[in-house]
Amino acid sequence: MLPVDIFAYLSRKVMGQDEVLRQVAVSVYKHIHGIKWSNILLIGNSGTGKTTLMNAVGQFYRDHADLDRYQAMCVMNANTLVDEAGEVNLHRIFKDIEAGVRNRLGTDVTAEALKAHIENATVCLDEIDKISAQISGRTNVTGISIQQALLTILEGETLSIETSVVREGKTRRVRVPIDTGRMLFICGGAFEDLYSQVYALTEEGKDGRKLKETYIWDEARERPERKIIFSLKDYMRLDDLFEYGMVPQFISRFSAISVLENLERDVLKHILLNAADSPYTGAKQYFETLGIDLEISDDALELIAIHAEANTRIGARALREVFNRITADLQFDPFGSGKLIKKENKWLLALDKSDIEGYLAPVAA
Repeated sequence: MLPVDIFAYLSRKVMGQDEVLRQVAVSVYKHIHGIKWSNILLIGNSGTGKTTLMNAVGQFYRDHADLDRYQAMCVMNANTLVDEAGEVNLHRIFKDIEAGVRNRLGTDVTAEALKAHIENATVCLDEIDKISAQISGRTNVTGISIQQALLTILEGETLSIETSVVREGKTRRVRVPIDTGRMLFICGGAFEDLYSQVYALTEEGKDGRKLKETYIWDEARERPERKIIFSLKDYMRLDDLFEYGMVPQFISRFSAISVLENLERDVLKHILLNAADSPYTGAKQYFETLGIDLEISDDALELIAIHAEANTRIGARALREVFNRITADLQFDPFGSGKLIKKENKWLLALDKSDIEGYLAPVAA
């Protein structure tokens, strides 16, 4: 199993983020070969695929029987690591992983098996940007505490967890030592203000960074128009993350920092047509239960992708919002819509660009 094989698997689950997937594939490869310093930080707007990628890694382990001892995994929001008393409770991570191991291996699992599976687990912490040291210009004490607490397990240290195991027919309380240096941590966050922060610094040009620009021909105005080219991954530096509120020692625990790109029109259209959880796929299945075949023309799909692309804050999630806006009335009463055509022994619901334009406001050029 090589990094290219892992990448090939992940790329079937996550679309439009090949550069990030390559880095994740290397991290997963290092993890299953016991190579330390495989932790990775994912930065990307909502809807760019962070959670989908985390879930795809878990599915990768489950789909390969020879990786059984790596299947233990937990996905949680970083800011939930604080208990009701305001104390950071990292044992939530290990209890979540342990529960998953017992669910797969049975409640009578041995201490040795628990240790082997927990130590080889993958921990996915989402919304990592919410534990920034500052929020809206104010010090976030809780965020600082969580970052500092996570330092030790990201670095790799042996922790002791208390649990129950069955020995000689009796349930006994035992302490199991866990080497966290063998675990893989995949952390992700939107870091929304980071984009404007880095753009402003680059626009000023005081630290050597300069915006790239190009000129494109404007057909309507019949003249070239200046276009600014800005991508966070091309301009971001580590000190930008420090300025954002991430503790330097915390960031240094990641061997790779990957920025997920906002999804472009062609990728969104591909997701709409091919993703297993695409709203188009779901709608086709829904109408099939009513004896109706749903068909949407290519230019209509293109228009849906254009509108989803315009909503950069929610990325692929915008596909569902746009699609549901178009089909909500049709799903409620397709037979009273006047749009069905009898086709042999079934009904056909065919939508083209003109059918959906009325549901969508014009997109600014």
